[in-house]
Amino acid sequence: MKLIFPMRRTLFFVLLALIVVANSGCSAQGREIRRADSNLNRGNVAAALEHITEAMEMEEAQNDPEAWVVKARVYMEIALSEDPEIRALADKPVDVADAAIDRAKELDEDGLHILDIQQALLLMSELTFNEGVEAYQAEDWGPASDYFLRSYELSESFDSPDTTTLYNAALSAELGQNYDRAMDLYLQLRDMEYDEPFLYSSLGTIAMFQGDTLNATQYVQEGRELYPDDLDLIFAEANIHIFTGDVEQARDVLDLAIEKDPENPNLHFAFGANYDRMAQDTMYSQEERDFAYQEAVDAYETAIELNPEYFDAIYNLGVLHFNRGIGIFEAADERLRETHDFAQYEEDAEEFRKVWLEAQPYLEQAKDMIDEDDPSYETVIISLVELYARTEQTEKLQEMEEIYMRYFGEEEVEQIQEQH
Repeated sequence: MKLIFPMRRTLFFVLLALIVVANSGCSAQGREIRRADSNLNRGNVAAALEHITEAMEMEEAQNDPEAWVVKARVYMEIALSEDPEIRALADKPVDVADAAIDRAKELDEDGLHILDIQQALLLMSELTFNEGVEAYQAEDWGPASDYFLRSYELSESFDSPDTTTLYNAALSAELGQNYDRAMDLYLQLRDMEYDEPFLYSSLGTIAMFQGDTLNATQYVQEGRELYPDDLDLIFAEANIHIFTGDVEQARDVLDLAIEKDPENPNLHFAFGANYDRMAQDTMYSQEERDFAYQEAVDAYETAIELNPEYFDAIYNLGVLHFNRGIGIFEAADERLRETHDFAQYEEDAEEFRKVWLEAQPYLEQAKDMIDEDDPSYETVIISLVELYARTEQTEKLQEMEEIYMRYFGEEEVEQIQEQH
């Protein structure tokens, strides 16, 4: 998922004076508005804020479009400033400025301030876009979508709709799991014939979340017709087939992707990851899960052959074997409770220990490939602790004592050892 940035000018300038405050008489309101405007034009933003705040406390200003335009200008200057002291003058200055412009537009019934308002709205389109980018980069998906959508709506009001900004609004909504909004915006883009293959894989994914397999298939197939070589859409189609239990069709689709680029280890890894998920999913029959397990093993091994330093493939293959062993262990334990056939359990135990030991070299290699400050390090250590405990490798468990104590603590480690 990628955010798309259209060509936009950077707002590193001080807002030009948008208006010349008309003669408002000798009222206190008029004086404060003029003082705010004058200080703003001289770059005295803090003083301008004080004067416009004073003016807006007067009843007359509440119905004066001029006052609202000046207020919008002040808060836009705060938003644009690189001075932290000025930025600290107001919370969410873009939102305040946006609301002020809207109020000015409502009040300007005679159109005397239409040019000033239009200029302010044009700048607001830029400001809300920038706010959207900042929120997106902070992974604050809801506000990011709101800002991008507002920026798009403003561009639309100037008869120059920026569909890239609308796409960013949809993507942010999807990442924030606001699927209803994301679906609505993506469908608008689809109707506009927006040129982005990810649009169709997103439509398919959201439809699947909503339980609409029929439309999910339709969206993805539509995208495949437009972008037949796009790998995201190929995988999206495969995922639908896997979800609906059409394992053979899923395999055909994934084979197609690999045929297009057989030396790409990432494709084999993705192939393996898809079947890995299927192998862990109890909604499938044991026969289907056994098939998926072997497909995942083969795909991960191929990815590693193509890239011997492929950490994700190496670690995933270790975890795949380990989880396979867990499944065999749990089935054997349940069978023992029902039959009390200890001889059969010993045979089962040989099998699940064998599979766990198949996992060991991959997990140990994964551990050696990363540093302790790597975010994945703790996960690898936890996996090895589980494996050593279940296979009763006391010496290896003790060798790792300092490492796993750091993550678990003494009591937690004792509990793990007692369980196995």
